[in-house]
Amino acid sequence: MKHIQIQKNDWLIRVTFDYQDQAINKLSAELMKELFDVIKDIETAPQKVVSFESAKKDIFIAGAAIEELQKIDSIEMAKEKAQQGLKIFKALELLPQTTVAIIDGACVGGGCELALACNFRLATDNPKTKIGLPEVKLGIIPGWGGTQRLPRLVGLPEALAMILPGKLLPAAKAYRIKLVDKVISSIQLEQQIDQFLEGLRKTRFQESLLSRREPKSIAQKTMAVAMDSHLARLYILKKAHQNVMKTTKGLYPAPLAVLEVYRKKCNFEEGIQRELSAFSNLASTDVCKNLISLFFLNEQVKKEQRERYPQPETLPSSGAVLGAGVMGGGIAWLMSSKGLSVRIKDINWESIQLGYQQAADYFNQLKKRRRIKQAGIDTAINRIGAALDYTGFNHAQIAIEAVIEVMQVKKQVLKEAEAVLPESSLLCTNTSALSVTEMASVLTRPSQFCGMHFFNPVNRMPLVEIVRGEQTSEETIAKAVAISKAWGKVPIVVNDCPGFLVNRILLPYLNEAAYLLQEGADIEKVDSAITTFGMPMGPFQLADEVGIDVGYKVAAILEAGFGERMAVATILEHIHGSLKLSGKKGGRGFYHYKNKEVEVNQLLYQAACVASSKDFSDQDIIDRLMLVMVNEAAHCIDEGIVENAGQLDLAMIMGTGFPAWRGGLCCWADSIGCKEVVQRLDKLQQQVGIRYQVSPYLQKCADEQRSFY
Repeated sequence: MKHIQIQKNDWLIRVTFDYQDQAINKLSAELMKELFDVIKDIETAPQKVVSFESAKKDIFIAGAAIEELQKIDSIEMAKEKAQQGLKIFKALELLPQTTVAIIDGACVGGGCELALACNFRLATDNPKTKIGLPEVKLGIIPGWGGTQRLPRLVGLPEALAMILPGKLLPAAKAYRIKLVDKVISSIQLEQQIDQFLEGLRKTRFQESLLSRREPKSIAQKTMAVAMDSHLARLYILKKAHQNVMKTTKGLYPAPLAVLEVYRKKCNFEEGIQRELSAFSNLASTDVCKNLISLFFLNEQVKKEQRERYPQPETLPSSGAVLGAGVMGGGIAWLMSSKGLSVRIKDINWESIQLGYQQAADYFNQLKKRRRIKQAGIDTAINRIGAALDYTGFNHAQIAIEAVIEVMQVKKQVLKEAEAVLPESSLLCTNTSALSVTEMASVLTRPSQFCGMHFFNPVNRMPLVEIVRGEQTSEETIAKAVAISKAWGKVPIVVNDCPGFLVNRILLPYLNEAAYLLQEGADIEKVDSAITTFGMPMGPFQLADEVGIDVGYKVAAILEAGFGERMAVATILEHIHGSLKLSGKKGGRGFYHYKNKEVEVNQLLYQAACVASSKDFSDQDIIDRLMLVMVNEAAHCIDEGIVENAGQLDLAMIMGTGFPAWRGGLCCWADSIGCKEVVQRLDKLQQQVGIRYQVSPYLQKCADEQRSFY
């Protein structure tokens, strides 16, 4: 065997997965064939217990070979691949011996389905132990029996809670819902595994494990019977459907396919056939291909960063934040949640109190989701200290500035902070658009300064733009990348320019929506067209959420930097300057917010710069707003602001919520074709003006029949 090792004694067979030349175990066609041969050999073996284990550190089985899934190009091919896996796991399930999966690390997708086919599951308390079926994130559903075996163990509600969002569970939670039968400590691991395997030789030990799966009290038994009723099933599926539609708007077919598998109550074999049909129909779709490509894109970016920016020897254990607003409080929360002691500085205690409140709000959100207990919150909040001066900054190993977006203010604050920070400290700015290079001009250590642009809200948005100034060293960039990853963020390194990458592409989109309004477009129709396209919210909704005042400032910075093609729409100047509307935080913007009621701000249609009502088709709206972003993306690639189209697409998905199922902004443009994109832009330039003038890079792609990728 190439990828599987076998050890036997008189009562035990230990099957150990060790995929050669790979850091992880994956269920490739080659390994699955070996596994089937092993199972057929075990069928007639005299041993009583069979364990399935891994030789890889922190990995049980990371799932199927995704590169093989990517090659599926038809329903028939998908069905054949799924049937092979179903056949193997059925043979595993029917083995006459007692089988156990020993899970120490990631047990994901096909690995979880293999574990479900065993009689028992033992997990370790290793923080890397995560168990689940995340297939929906690749645009498919579990295809090797997972949809049928999981609810038999944990019940339909818990199964849906795992499968629909592709959720991975730590060992403790998996034990609570009876997905695993026992959790053991990572201390003296081998000894405890041996004790568990020895116990499986005894009927009484097995019976004690099985008895835990059964409801004990009368109330539990009554609830179990009720939950298995037809009415309860319909209610569970209805609520799950409502939640799926709320979170995905029905644009991701895989979660809906999961619900359809469960729609009809049937026996195991019928359920397997429903799963097989659903998997086969999904595996060759464009959505699946785009999501798989996005998975590989994410892995490629990680690889590129590992090679270019090596991990520093140590990461910060203490930090400081300059400015305690929404962003400053959010950054302080992030630091403290990752175990850093934090100092906050602002000019008054009222602002500092707001920063504390922001951090507390984020911790309370985690508490509601049962991700942290009050004791943990108290400990983390106590790691945050505050002052009106730079007390404590002399110990900070990283300091992040998040004060008002005014260059002179930022320069002053950064210069003062640098003077009190240790010489080895990393100093960063969280500016969303201002020049990092200009800020560095007042510093004595500009090589240790960079942009570290978080997106709001900090607790939910994964992207961090690491902005390289002209004098920023590669060591500084490497530190910022490593810190971002350690804090659970996705860093993308970009070069300095007005708006950097994401805002430089996003603001023309918001600005163009304002131009549509000026030309007579309906606010709700524009937002509806864009959410139907797949964006999480329309441009007017987004402008209100971000804050019209904030958006206007960034738009003005871009106009100053790029001239006429970034000219701010007159209606935006009117809303910001004359009407003084700030968006949702002020109660009025493009929409009027009355308690929980939201309605269009009709006052805007009465502005002198807004033309009479004009009907734009959804396609007109999509072209106007999406193609202006594609064109600006091409400028960014051409100017070297970002390394490649893949990193740009990842940034737009992580930073703006661009629909992942479309593969990213550049991937979407490639699906249309650069030649067609250029033709549409040329037409828009004739109709609208210089804002749609085709970028040289995009024109070259069209002329040479190339794509972004």
